[in-house]
Amino acid sequence: MSLLPARLLAIVGVLATLVLDVPDVTIGGQADDDRFEFDARRARAAEQAAARVPEAQRLEEYDRRPECVPGATTAGVCFEGTAEEISIRVCDGAEPILPLWRRVRASTSSPWGPWENVVGWTCPGEYEDLPAFTAADFRRLPLAPSPLHVQPARAEHLVNMPAIVYTTPATQRFTTTLLGYPVEVEATAASYTWDFGDGTTLTTTSPGAPYPHHDVAHPYAAPGTWTIALTTTWSGRYRLGGATAWTPVVGTATTTSQATVTTVEARTRLVVADCLTDPSQPDC
Repeated sequence: MSLLPARLLAIVGVLATLVLDVPDVTIGGQADDDRFEFDARRARAAEQAAARVPEAQRLEEYDRRPECVPGATTAGVCFEGTAEEISIRVCDGAEPILPLWRRVRASTSSPWGPWENVVGWTCPGEYEDLPAFTAADFRRLPLAPSPLHVQPARAEHLVNMPAIVYTTPATQRFTTTLLGYPVEVEATAASYTWDFGDGTTLTTTSPGAPYPHHDVAHPYAAPGTWTIALTTTWSGRYRLGGATAWTPVVGTATTTSQATVTTVEARTRLVVADCLTDPSQPDC
């Protein structure tokens, strides 16, 4: 057997010493603040990765609920089996974020192991790498379509006369959760696409306005019944519950509302007198 050079052996010895000096960092992170922060970040990344795997194929699962003290039997509210009671964090008036729990199994046909606590109570905005509220999350919100108003407000419109359209959108606010974190979301109308049903479309940043201050209108050149569709594009921003800083949503969502307009021709008639004065005369 060949011997390593003394210089190389010395380097290996130094590396071995460095490896042995690395602290044993656990997922639970119940030590000092820096160690807890590292563990919370690592567990949060694992939580997001597990959520992207179909449920039937998962080998690990995460959930957020209050912890149970040893011997607790409150089923469906919290998990049993914690080694010790974890103190609830005080978050300067904001609601703390629930502890994170994890369970694993050896294969998709194996039974699940017990739930174990991996991260205790945390505060909103405590870490920079919180999960992002994506465009897909934004589009799943129950956004209300912008109301579509048409003037004149009557059943029939005259051809070649402008049909005035406008909307009155309002900022929409939601409270939801993202991987167990409470999230506030705001949706604001950013642009409007008006499809007048006759092949004419128009995109504006103006919501329009009623007569006489209208700025979005369209005349129909022929009689018919037309469906006007308004597609509103919404931009969003979000923040963790209790935080003050907002983060923009990368992406948009859309809603659609509709109205129907019937256009008719107005034909001129020669009458003897004013139809307003005597509407009973012929051709009035």
